[in-house]
Amino acid sequence: MSHETEYPEWSRIPVPLQHQFFSHARKEALACKRKLTEQGEKLQRFRKHLKFQKVPDGDQWKNWRIACVDGSYSPAISERTGARYGVYCAGYMIFEDGEIKEEKYRSGTLTQDQIRDPEITRKILILLDTKLEREIALHCLENLGVDLLLIDGSFFGFRAGMHQFRKEETKLEEFERVGDLVDYVRDLSIKLMKSGNTAGIIKRVRTTAFDGWLAYNNGSESSCIGRNDKAILASLMPQNHWFAYEWLLGNIDAFLFFTRFRYYFRQIGFRSIDHVFEKSKKEVRSAIERNLNCDAEEVLKLSRYYIRCSETTPPFCFETHKEADVKPLLAYFQANHNPVTGLPFPIDLIDENVSLPRGFTKEFVEEVEALLIQDKALDKLDLSNYFMYLNPQKEE
Repeated sequence: MSHETEYPEWSRIPVPLQHQFFSHARKEALACKRKLTEQGEKLQRFRKHLKFQKVPDGDQWKNWRIACVDGSYSPAISERTGARYGVYCAGYMIFEDGEIKEEKYRSGTLTQDQIRDPEITRKILILLDTKLEREIALHCLENLGVDLLLIDGSFFGFRAGMHQFRKEETKLEEFERVGDLVDYVRDLSIKLMKSGNTAGIIKRVRTTAFDGWLAYNNGSESSCIGRNDKAILASLMPQNHWFAYEWLLGNIDAFLFFTRFRYYFRQIGFRSIDHVFEKSKKEVRSAIERNLNCDAEEVLKLSRYYIRCSETTPPFCFETHKEADVKPLLAYFQANHNPVTGLPFPIDLIDENVSLPRGFTKEFVEEVEALLIQDKALDKLDLSNYFMYLNPQKEE
């Protein structure tokens, strides 16, 4: 049996470029060493300010009916001369006693004019996928008798930058403007949050509340570590322990304020630190109201936590309504994590099932074109031009 030889991607570029990138790699390794050494010293100084609690024991979760919901959309939108295409899907799995009892999936597509701003298409695709996830999640809560619902991502992770697109037309039958779609997804997300038995599992953490706290308390940017919160906890947090932002920052929503403060710190100038911190709080609330078209207090009811289930995997972040009892949830996470990722294994399973392959959108569009080719009423040259790649040098 013959085997095709696999060559590293490095060998696919011209030899002069290969040598240049080897040189770049050596320089980057030296720079990274300096950075890691400096950050390591700061991490050890910061360690004394953090407290962690051991994950509580408990088996209440053994009687739970647990649902997990996730979705995905085109990793790369298909750009054709005549149109722009995207696809999305979502699904749920229900578990009892660690076994899958039920699973279902739904899907949708998005077609937009090529002359539109591609960023508008991308935002609409994200919103449609989130809409489908939220509808499925509420179906699980309201009709399938689940005790715990896990969603992949933050409750309001879709909100960033939406104020720029609210007035844009969607070209969809159900929603005239992007703002109408945002408001619909917002209402579904608030309903899920208020249920009290829904948790959002946040894999990609971008908050820098720890650095904001360090800058605020030391009055200097030089005290900042230069990593996001998850990366800092990955270096300091012991296994089988958990952390709540309010233990360090005082309030459940302060992680948003200190993250914004870290961004604004360089603008202090002659103004006091407290003045800039108040400005940060106002800007967080204002951004929520601009993006979601609602009172910020409707959103600022979430508590964020971290749990590290094993030594070999980083901690993961999750959020729930501020009044939810998280201790039974922590016990469930500890007992039901994937040792490879450190995440709850139902989240890994549903993620694997709904993740669309990178080339799938291309194949979907090719199927549409193949169906149209059979139609004798259409001009074949015009049809070919319509489905031609926008950049003929780059196949998707």
